[in-house]
Amino acid sequence: MQPMRKTWSTTISLSTKITQDDQVETFNFEEAGKLTLTTNALYLRYTEHQQGVATPVTFKIAQSDDISLHRHNDFTDVQLHFVPGQEFQSHYVTSQGNIPIAVRTDQLSNEITSDHPYGELVVAYTLLNNHAVIGQYQLTLNIQS
Repeated sequence: MQPMRKTWSTTISLSTKITQDDQVETFNFEEAGKLTLTTNALYLRYTEHQQGVATPVTFKIAQSDDISLHRHNDFTDVQLHFVPGQEFQSHYVTSQGNIPIAVRTDQLSNEITSDHPYGELVVAYTLLNNHAVIGQYQLTLNIQS
């Protein structure tokens, strides 16, 4: 028996608010994407275009409260794991070297699941390096049907 796998096109809107040292930046993207539903997870893949750099992005929604985000391009590579109330160790890979980071999920609201692959995902999280706050982030992802 073949494993279940279904792929279809969608449009995503992503808003990211970054607070670092009392400075706030906001980025907004609207991109074409692909949703892939497997037996274990829902994957969203799209390419973010910013300042002439194309960055492939993958969201993996394993459960409504277990989300992974992978962003990589020629200059950086980072994988973040979001589960409310938990902290995960990762690395931010840059051309200057690897920076160890921790990802703490402060809030997660998700209406996107394998049963309902459209809607909104909101994640508030903090990035830390050696227990010091690098920045606080809030991402809002909308997947349109």
